[in-house]
Amino acid sequence: MSNATRHKAGLSPVRLFLIVFVLIAIVFLAYFLWPRGNEPTDGRHSPGTVPQADYWPTNGWQDASPESQGLDSTKVATILNTIKPNGTPMHSWMVIRNGRIVLEAYFYPYDGTSLHDMASATKSITTTLIGIAADKGYLDLDDTMVSFFPDRTITNRNEWKEQITVRDLVTMSSGLHCDDKGGEEWTQEEMRASDDWVQFVLDLEAIHEPSTVFGYCSPGSYMLSAILTQATGVSELAFAQEYLFGPLGIEEVYWPADSTGINYGWGDLAMYPQDAAKIGYLWLNKGIWDGQQIVSREWVRMR
Repeated sequence: MSNATRHKAGLSPVRLFLIVFVLIAIVFLAYFLWPRGNEPTDGRHSPGTVPQADYWPTNGWQDASPESQGLDSTKVATILNTIKPNGTPMHSWMVIRNGRIVLEAYFYPYDGTSLHDMASATKSITTTLIGIAADKGYLDLDDTMVSFFPDRTITNRNEWKEQITVRDLVTMSSGLHCDDKGGEEWTQEEMRASDDWVQFVLDLEAIHEPSTVFGYCSPGSYMLSAILTQATGVSELAFAQEYLFGPLGIEEVYWPADSTGINYGWGDLAMYPQDAAKIGYLWLNKGIWDGQQIVSREWVRMR
């Protein structure tokens, strides 16, 4: 079984997304709420603020004991010991505090040595890349979706569809007819069954005025990947390798693409857990990595 497929384990993308969300919540709770009585006293930060990085994990994370970073190892162990007995469908759990790994655990059948599907957390990578592209002037958030495909004949074209912007796709408020026929991600399934995925999304009916109604729409995230490719002339993966993965020291990923080379902007990016944590650390540090502003502070603030 390949590295790219070992992650499946019978979990749907939505369930995997919820698991990732819970893990992120646990890490943030650890950061903001757990006791800080043993906080390092080197003056790097005060309670409730982001610590000043004294190194960057570009070439690997440093380890530390929970107590040395102001955490109670008993509480960490309590959470860890409840995961398997409760049947929580989890493959890995990592707690990083002050830029140091204080806990790293893997659960059968996953052992951390293969790439793991990020599921819908991939959408956060896609929107980060859109922010970087906007920072570099490749596109504007107020550019309309249809403007990137001037040679396409688009059906169901109306005033609302003409108004859909990159910003609307990023915030999932495009108004496109997504995922409300019943069932899980019906639009994604129909898109993948079509001969031309870009055309499928462009032809979707616009049923709400853009920016007025939230609607979860994986095809909309795929369209962001297509727009990024149109705007930059390279695939989303190639753009990420140059402007995001490369600077962060993320060397190995797997990101499937459609038959035209457009990466799945909505999901299925596979990474090692330690590399995925680097993305979170970048955001925690307001888009800065080792003195370089990878994505603007304004983008981080808005998202």
